[in-house]
Amino acid sequence: MEISLQRRNLLIFAALTAASILIFQISVVFFLFAVPLFIIQQRYGVQYLFMAGFFVALVIVIQTVIRGSGIEGKSLRQFLIVAELAYPLAIIGGVLGISYYYNIRTLYLLIAATAGFAILSIPVIYYYSGNDEIVALLKDQIIYVSDIFSKGAESSDSFESAVLLKELQPERIIESTSKLVFRNYLLAYFIMLTGSWYFADAFSRRIDKRPKFRLIGFFVPETLIWPLIVSLVGVLADVFIGIGWIGHLMWNSTFIMVFVYGLHGIGLIEYLLNRYKVSRSSRRFIAIISIAVILIPGINLVILIGVPVFGVSELWIRYREGENYENYS
Repeated sequence: MEISLQRRNLLIFAALTAASILIFQISVVFFLFAVPLFIIQQRYGVQYLFMAGFFVALVIVIQTVIRGSGIEGKSLRQFLIVAELAYPLAIIGGVLGISYYYNIRTLYLLIAATAGFAILSIPVIYYYSGNDEIVALLKDQIIYVSDIFSKGAESSDSFESAVLLKELQPERIIESTSKLVFRNYLLAYFIMLTGSWYFADAFSRRIDKRPKFRLIGFFVPETLIWPLIVSLVGVLADVFIGIGWIGHLMWNSTFIMVFVYGLHGIGLIEYLLNRYKVSRSSRRFIAIISIAVILIPGINLVILIGVPVFGVSELWIRYREGENYENYS
């Protein structure tokens, strides 16, 4: 009986490891390959997770190196391989870190894993940003693409074409692209790792028939208001005087904290809807209106900024009566 149980566990372990590798092949949602890894830790422990993580990482590295072996130019080949491996290996590292220190609050672990990724990414970014060959190749590709769109816009004399031609200047595209990437790459990592943990946690709770995690009970610890304040000050400094690569870290930190407080705000809204017994039809109407507003540029700031600010406001206004806030800090 015990032997059959061990075989069953090994079979499930192998199936979850294989599922992780298969999910990684779906490029759109590749980051969800971390979900089976989280489940392995929750079901079988950290030791099994480390074995699965090592095997998945090995397969990903081999696959990426083989796929990149046909790229001409040693520097370009190395850069593209490193770029493709950055997120997957960092996600595996994050899963291992979060699972090893599982007795610490998950939110702290997610932030710590993101901070670790930031520290490791800085020397890599610094190295490749100083590589003239790589920079020149990337610029050439951007110029090539902008020229294609510019030729199409030049054939029209409309006002929209004139605006498009102005925006398609290679220097402007390079500047906008670099800002978009460097100001959001840590936020993307945080969301991917958080999403993977959430799906794995929901699966385990369903299997164990435990209550599912709900934002209505989610509180951001009071101490995290200080990282938000510091990062906001850093963003203002970057806008007005420029603080180099530190500015990119400040933007990422701000977006991450806004995202976290946004979840807090959503949970708070759900609590108030329950408290005042708002009907399902009214909630559905509110959700539809909110989605419509989010899709409107400019006006969407009312929700994108308003909801996180609403979450922050619970530091001073205790909306959830009878809750022991100290238990969540």
